[in-house]
Amino acid sequence: MIVNLIRPAFVCFLLCISLVYAQRRETAKAIGYVHDSEGNPLTEAVVHLRNTSYSTEVDDKGHFVLLVQPGEYELVVSSIGYLSKTVSVSLKNGENKLGHLMLKSDPNMVIDQVVITGKSAIAEVRETPFNVVALDARSQYNSTLDLAHLLDKASGVKIRETGGVGSDMSITLNGFTGRNIRVFIDGVPMQGMGSAFQLNNIPVNMAERIEVYKGVVPIEFGADALGGVINIVTNRTSNTTLDASYAYGSFNTHKSNVSFNHTFKSGVSLQVSAFQNYSDNNYKVKTTYRIFAAEKTPETDENGNTIPWQSGSSWSPDSAWFRRFHDTYRNETLIAKVGIVGKPWADRLLLGLTMGQVHKDVQNGAEMKFVYGERTAHSRSVLPSFVYDKRNLIVDGLSVRVTGNYNYEKAGSVDTTSYKYSWSGDRRLIKDLRGLSNSYGEASFGLSEYASSNESGTVNIGYRINQSHSIAVNNVLTHYLRKPDIASIAQTIYPDLPTAADSMTRTSFKNTLGLEYRYTFKRKWNTNVFAKHYLNKASGPETGTNTETAAEYTYRRKEDAGKIGYGIATTYFFRDLQLKASAEKAYRLPTDRELFGDEILEEGNIKLKPEESNNYNIGFTLNKELNPAFTVYVDWSGYYRDTYNFIQTILARVGDDVNGNSIYRRTNHGRVTRLGTDIEGRLYYKNKATIGATLTYMDIRDKSYFSDEAGKIENGNYGYRMPNLPYFFWNADAAYYLHDLFGTGNTLNLNYTLNYVDKIYRNALAYGDRSSKDFIPKQLFSDFTATYIMQNGKYNISFEVRNIEDAMLYDNFSLQKPGRSFAVKLRYFFIKRNR
Repeated sequence: MIVNLIRPAFVCFLLCISLVYAQRRETAKAIGYVHDSEGNPLTEAVVHLRNTSYSTEVDDKGHFVLLVQPGEYELVVSSIGYLSKTVSVSLKNGENKLGHLMLKSDPNMVIDQVVITGKSAIAEVRETPFNVVALDARSQYNSTLDLAHLLDKASGVKIRETGGVGSDMSITLNGFTGRNIRVFIDGVPMQGMGSAFQLNNIPVNMAERIEVYKGVVPIEFGADALGGVINIVTNRTSNTTLDASYAYGSFNTHKSNVSFNHTFKSGVSLQVSAFQNYSDNNYKVKTTYRIFAAEKTPETDENGNTIPWQSGSSWSPDSAWFRRFHDTYRNETLIAKVGIVGKPWADRLLLGLTMGQVHKDVQNGAEMKFVYGERTAHSRSVLPSFVYDKRNLIVDGLSVRVTGNYNYEKAGSVDTTSYKYSWSGDRRLIKDLRGLSNSYGEASFGLSEYASSNESGTVNIGYRINQSHSIAVNNVLTHYLRKPDIASIAQTIYPDLPTAADSMTRTSFKNTLGLEYRYTFKRKWNTNVFAKHYLNKASGPETGTNTETAAEYTYRRKEDAGKIGYGIATTYFFRDLQLKASAEKAYRLPTDRELFGDEILEEGNIKLKPEESNNYNIGFTLNKELNPAFTVYVDWSGYYRDTYNFIQTILARVGDDVNGNSIYRRTNHGRVTRLGTDIEGRLYYKNKATIGATLTYMDIRDKSYFSDEAGKIENGNYGYRMPNLPYFFWNADAAYYLHDLFGTGNTLNLNYTLNYVDKIYRNALAYGDRSSKDFIPKQLFSDFTATYIMQNGKYNISFEVRNIEDAMLYDNFSLQKPGRSFAVKLRYFFIKRNR
């Protein structure tokens, strides 16, 4: 009986073996390459056969091999930031060479992406637990956007500016603003790079993409960031390219940019870029205004000398429209890099030099009614840098990245006039109210030039033990020094200089050490556990009690050492859905500008304590192809922040109402909580149209029982919203693409964006009078761009209209931004592919 059972089983076994063998003999091999329109291999691409389990990733040369059963298939090629491509293939037994498959850049795509040294980008994005979205900068190369206004399109992000071109800006991300957000370029911190190299004057053509990390941040950035990190990833093409553009717009605005890249056969890489921005910024504003004395002409004494105007001025209770007359801005920046790429001992070894200069007129203070007619600021900076990257150094799995930069900046301001200005452009020679001596300076007298240096070094070492386990260590060190030029101040004709503070050197030292362990389970579940150690030392002038004549200063040294943060981030993947969650205890060290001010409109506060926050994040991302024509993308995140020693920006008045000035000041404000959410949805139709929207809502509450550091004065704003922070905003956009219009390779892109920002309370809500003057009103405005691309991008022309409705747009403490504006941009792009 046993023999009778074994015999059929043995026959079945032989039959299965023969079938398997037959199937192995009938195998089709699909071979091909995936690249972009410039011929660069897309190392992030994935190739799969629709409605099957056959799938593979390309290698670092864009090459793929797919083993399948012979048959008729639809082959789909996709890559982050590019439009998917579907081709019908008939695969027969043996090799099937499909040749080169080219993907077009998605014109308006916002995607989940992270790039970490050691693996392909697509592999890392599947495994990373960090909540990160990225903006494809290449799709905006024909626009006049700078990096800041491109960043403004990301979910949860709001860019806040104090005016037009070149004005001060800050970033709001997931309820955090300003210095809570750290900005990097290719992983190198931008802190200390100087005013000639800030996000709102860097053209979008400088970047390949912008990565936005929300909440928990990977240790490789070494950032003491509570709100997140912005990482600008620059172009790294190995081809020879020339990109030149010029734009002209309203308010006599000129923007130009040129960049050149070339890699020699020897592996030597050369990159040179230069850009400039200029604008009169002479847009109209509506504001209250200064009323001078009744006399139209200043009086003179018996010798014919002008009698300084001494009577107190006041401001009209009404407001009127005026054109800005003293707000010119210009900057020029040159960036050069040279080095070796693609060598066995170095993936990249580059030396760089960045030089820039800025000149700006200062039209007003922190409030619009304080208008200036002669006050100026300037700076010049030089920044040498280097970067070294190597994957699989000595042993497989060991990756090393070392970066360093040194920034030297010489900056200053001039505020020496004896005149006061009104918004009409009129001026009057005045004495101070005491009538003792001429009152020099429109705000507070300043004729200073100071030198500052900022050094930064980063070391990141990662080791992949095996497919499931890896470890990493990262250390970032920064040092800042600001030294006033006493000699130049002493040579002035003004007897009250230098002051005690003018002779004091400002220094700051920071070190952030991070350790990380990563566990991956079958590429479905990934968890990171990490810890960070923070060290901060600073020294500089501390302002004492104001006297009738001057402020008192003492030299102070402070140290905040031994701060330890830690956290965990985890993610799980389904077919089209990714779930994320993270929690951390984080610290944010005060920046140099918060500690020492900017010598113009911000006063330093060396007594600031580090911010401390408990952060919690959850979210999901859905990226699903509904059918060959439509793809849907949804990204949602929710977050809660419980922050102590919150560094708040307040408005402070210096001096009396006649000769006074409004400035910004930073203070620690007890405890603040943030509960918020942001969501983005987007629908793609082939390569012809997209429509999408982002929405952000934040409930930011004052949870401090006391309003003073001593804990003696009760806080009447307890439980109310924090002032001067946007808490609800959204934007919706649509784009349509007409391909091969008036010729093969020509495309017309039409883009429309609608923006909304809810009202923002300027002051603590508990003390507000609910009047229209107590908050910045709701803002609804739209933008339109039309771009005609010729000969596959060689020649390009764009026309833009911003703020079509000519709406009154405001930001920090009701500082008005430009109204409707127009711009035209011409761009030439040349490429020679280096094979």
